[in-house]
Amino acid sequence: MNGRVVDAISSLLIELGVHTLVGVIGGSIMPLYDALYPYRDEMEIIMFKHEQGAAHAADAYGRVARKPGVMVATSGPGATNLVTGIANAYMDSSPVMALTGQVATEVFGRDAFQETDIFGVIAPITKFVYQVKDPKETIPAVAAAYKMALIGRPGPTLVDLPRNIQVAEAKDQKRKILPLNFRRYLLPDPKIEDIRKAASLIVEAERPVILVGGGVYWSKASDKVLKLAEYILAPIVTTLPGKNSVPFNHPLVMGPAGMHGRAEADAALANADVVLAVGTRFSDRTVGRFDEMREKKVIHIDIDASELGKNIPTEVAIRGDAKTALEMLLNEIKTVETKERDKFLSWLRYIREEFERSLKEWENSFKGLAPWRVLKTLRKFLPSNSIAVTGVGSHQMWSEIHWNVLFPGTFITSAGLGTMGFGIPAALGAKLAARDRQVVCIDGDGSFQMTLNNLSLIRDYDLPFIEVIFDNRALMLVKQWQIYLYERRIIATEFSNNPDFAKISNAYNIEFSRPESYEDIKKSVEWAVRNREPLILDITLDNEKDIVLPWVQPGKWLTDAILPPSMEIDLKWR
Repeated sequence: MNGRVVDAISSLLIELGVHTLVGVIGGSIMPLYDALYPYRDEMEIIMFKHEQGAAHAADAYGRVARKPGVMVATSGPGATNLVTGIANAYMDSSPVMALTGQVATEVFGRDAFQETDIFGVIAPITKFVYQVKDPKETIPAVAAAYKMALIGRPGPTLVDLPRNIQVAEAKDQKRKILPLNFRRYLLPDPKIEDIRKAASLIVEAERPVILVGGGVYWSKASDKVLKLAEYILAPIVTTLPGKNSVPFNHPLVMGPAGMHGRAEADAALANADVVLAVGTRFSDRTVGRFDEMREKKVIHIDIDASELGKNIPTEVAIRGDAKTALEMLLNEIKTVETKERDKFLSWLRYIREEFERSLKEWENSFKGLAPWRVLKTLRKFLPSNSIAVTGVGSHQMWSEIHWNVLFPGTFITSAGLGTMGFGIPAALGAKLAARDRQVVCIDGDGSFQMTLNNLSLIRDYDLPFIEVIFDNRALMLVKQWQIYLYERRIIATEFSNNPDFAKISNAYNIEFSRPESYEDIKKSVEWAVRNREPLILDITLDNEKDIVLPWVQPGKWLTDAILPPSMEIDLKWR
């Protein structure tokens, strides 16, 4: 007796080292869950309250564990509820694999109950999607999907499993070979002539800047970036996902640049004459306006050939692993002239000092707590290796500017898709991947209410984390645009005082606090960390003052950033 196809899938998942699985059960995927029953001591099967939450959890799990997060859902609404999370993983290059149930092949195209063409829906936002129509294809398809999620540039994959295929007898499962070309993901070393040309540009530059993207984290190239920056005396700026790649406490790290970047980072990128971009796609949210960036000499290193020259023309395009390319650059660069670079760095540090000074003055105008000081307080009293996760909104932008990453791999956010509701399920996924680490979710009241139903998993599976709600009773980042760009025509962005977050916390058996001072935050955080308990902190913010600055308005250049009050400084290098 060979057993069922689903029995073979379950066995394969264990072989692949999958010990955590997230999802929601349903009719068309019940056979696979049934086959997992014998493995329940070897595999955590985490049942979410909504499939979108499971997808975000798998995303965060993949980022922290550096291996594919695996999610399982049924056909129809189960599969389509995964779509936002899969799109999020696609935009942020996160390794995830989805296994979805499907109606039996004999009723394809007949509008059977919960039939949806998930293959057609998901194809544009996955690296690999496969609908199994022959039982012999199943194991090769699942194995390929798992491998494909992580090889090359990480991303989401999906295998669709019709119910009759799942329960078919498993025969010759490993003899079928899918016509896939994995060789295209095998990277040759960068061409030495390209490395030498890049090295020459860097040596000749007066104000070189290194732009770090999320690819630096995935290639484990953080140390190489820092070493190169020290050697050539160049400031490092990051994208929003690139913030996860380098420690902010390094003296050459200026922080994130872009729409809500730090002032010194925007100034660095805007005034660079040579930009060494590593593992980034040059998002519009990072560069603001492309015309000025095109005037710079750009060296672009990326694992994905399609990104090279896509948004910004390059002087040198280097397809390859970031770590390998940076090592080769270090070997080629012999000496550099640092006089002008010293001046540039001193100017950037002066901007940083002025930025921090202006924040202290601005803080005095806030009624109650200032968002950035809340973040600094949390950072001070949380373990240095804590994993910070954010939702999407003004709290996310405050975190981009002011949350200090001390170790690569400890900052998780929805950057490319900007998915509200990402925070809570992503925090659960991060905790599943690192149960011994403290996790904090920096959320907004709008983002919080989109996926708060997943709070029940904290007690169900012992996944305590600290949920911090920036409570301004508004979709504040959108409201900010209405204030500045729509002549204060405020519509559909403000909430009433319902619901009572304290009662929600009580319903989920989670400790609740509404701090009135930074000392209150300290006490609550220390209690939660010491006792390994979940906590919800409801941070009341001034509904009118909670405007995230610096801000580069859409269509503006980085030097046109609106700066905090009393920060009167020109971001143009003279």
